[in-house]
Amino acid sequence: MHQSTSMNIERLKINIISETPFYPKGHGVHTAFVEMVEAYKKLGHKVLINSDKKTDITHCHTIGLYSLKKIKNNPGKVAISAHVIPDSFVGSLVGAKLWLPLAKVYLKYFYNKAKVMIAVSPQVKTELDSWNLKGKVFYIPNSVNMHKFEHNEKLREERRKALGIKEEEFVVVNTGQIQPRKGIQTFIDTAKKLPNIKFVWVGGIPMKKFASNYKEMMEIQKDPPKNVIFTGMAPYEDAPSYYSAADALFFPSYQENFPYSVIEAAASGLPLIMRDLDIYKPIYWDLTIKTNKEEDFVSIIDKISKNKSYWQEWSNKAIKLAEKYESIATAKKIIEVYKKEILDESEKA
Repeated sequence: MHQSTSMNIERLKINIISETPFYPKGHGVHTAFVEMVEAYKKLGHKVLINSDKKTDITHCHTIGLYSLKKIKNNPGKVAISAHVIPDSFVGSLVGAKLWLPLAKVYLKYFYNKAKVMIAVSPQVKTELDSWNLKGKVFYIPNSVNMHKFEHNEKLREERRKALGIKEEEFVVVNTGQIQPRKGIQTFIDTAKKLPNIKFVWVGGIPMKKFASNYKEMMEIQKDPPKNVIFTGMAPYEDAPSYYSAADALFFPSYQENFPYSVIEAAASGLPLIMRDLDIYKPIYWDLTIKTNKEEDFVSIIDKISKNKSYWQEWSNKAIKLAEKYESIATAKKIIEVYKKEILDESEKA
């Protein structure tokens, strides 16, 4: 019996569930979905997307009612990637603090449909472990296709031309939704103090009026400092060109679980300048430049724009970080969890 299971493991039929193809895609959950699909296909597995068919595994990335209906089709063989916990909604969606208790009840109900939970950060795993869920929780972080995000001089030239940025100008970039939680005000305030540096924010407000502080976030974009560029929502396929066009990542977010922007930028060799959050310590170690002082962001960016050896030091560390999260290796880890916790258990049953 077990021999038969091992043979079938070589090529699994996996149904990957995500609502993100139907909605604006400027966020990390969609990126995680895309990366998983691509990695599984490269490993030779048969991938279905949002199918109603019976498969060896159903793996879900989103938490809406559509996803709930889909995972019910394959009971006992469900894995869920946990990208969000209740705190993720604060500073992202309107009135989140008021309905946070209900969000926790729903998330617990949803996550209990899984045999296996894949927590994208140690913080998420700790939170889910405290809920005493029915399924097992494993920490396996998000991953990145290193080759896709390698620095590309042709893309750099094309994107800078499209943005109206000269080759000699130093550029810091951030990618993500425009919302208070992401540190948009810090981004603007820092830019004002460094007028000779270009600040580019790639992303918009996909949730529109449901987003936290929607009117304020729209006003910020209407009259930015002259050295700040808001690109609006950009296709995922364009992300490599924005990283290639930049010289550093400036990521001043106040709350994250495992931000994709950081490892994508790392794969491009961009020095990583971030807020010093506890969540980052076990996942980024000493390979990023972290601070909690607003004035330090100014001095760090100023130094890294002028000191080539300092820039090179942190560029090398960024690449080292990205190598730890290569997509194929991560996909193999998740497949092993399927094998041990779902497929072998199904065989025993």
